[in-house]
Amino acid sequence: MDSLIFARARCKTAVPRLFVCDVDRTLLTHDHVLLPSVSAAARSLRSVKLPLVLASARSPVGLERVHAEVGASDTVCCFNGAWIGMLSSRITLKEKRIDREAALEAMTSVHDLGGSPIWFDLETCFVLRPDESVARRRTNVTGDDLQLVDTPTEAPRAPFKLLATFPEETLEASVSLLSSRFSGLLTVVQSGPNLVELVAKGVQKDVAAAFIAAEFGLDAIDVAAAGDSDNDLGLLCWAGLAITVSNAKPHVQAVADIVAPSCDIGGLAFAFEWMVESLSRSSLC
Repeated sequence: MDSLIFARARCKTAVPRLFVCDVDRTLLTHDHVLLPSVSAAARSLRSVKLPLVLASARSPVGLERVHAEVGASDTVCCFNGAWIGMLSSRITLKEKRIDREAALEAMTSVHDLGGSPIWFDLETCFVLRPDESVARRRTNVTGDDLQLVDTPTEAPRAPFKLLATFPEETLEASVSLLSSRFSGLLTVVQSGPNLVELVAKGVQKDVAAAFIAAEFGLDAIDVAAAGDSDNDLGLLCWAGLAITVSNAKPHVQAVADIVAPSCDIGGLAFAFEWMVESLSRSSLC
């Protein structure tokens, strides 16, 4: 399709059997809208028997609406891979929480750096009362249940992730400092404008995608993946076919095999449609 940029020759020979897809600013616009063209094109993957798996930094609750509208597989990757399970039943296939003491220390560190952290369990997230307004802006988008606490120790158990919001001018320095401070304990990565994800060391979308692919009896070469941000970089490098959108960062576009138009005009729909056409042709050969 003329709207797609094909950066590598393997685009023409790839025959994916699984599609692993990021959500925010890839499937959805910057304003978190799922455009009808994208929804329809995603559902059309069923016509060529290509399962669509959502792989997101969101929680299961945050994925439910999008999941239903695109007709995705019940298997999902949440919190960048910290929880992999069945969305409808919440049956866990694999999980890795942050060590509680490390999470409590990270909450304090984020505050010390001027950020606002949110503590995510599977169904509920917790935030300190002074950070409520910042947290509500996020949970109003995702639909997560938000509970207020007076101290971090009131949050139960160990979290799957911490989500920190920072002022734009301190974001880069904060990521660097947190990465250094929690080296060996946490993976710290930017997932969107002003947003930083903190998960247990080793939690990455590519690791999660490899686990999910194995559940389907597939290898990396059998997987197409789409994403736009730093937390998608490993996934795109791992997959047999890497797709991004033109709003992605330049270094993310650099590793992609296909670059679709911006998420704000439903660019991923073009990639889905091309995939259906390509797989339909290969089935006739």
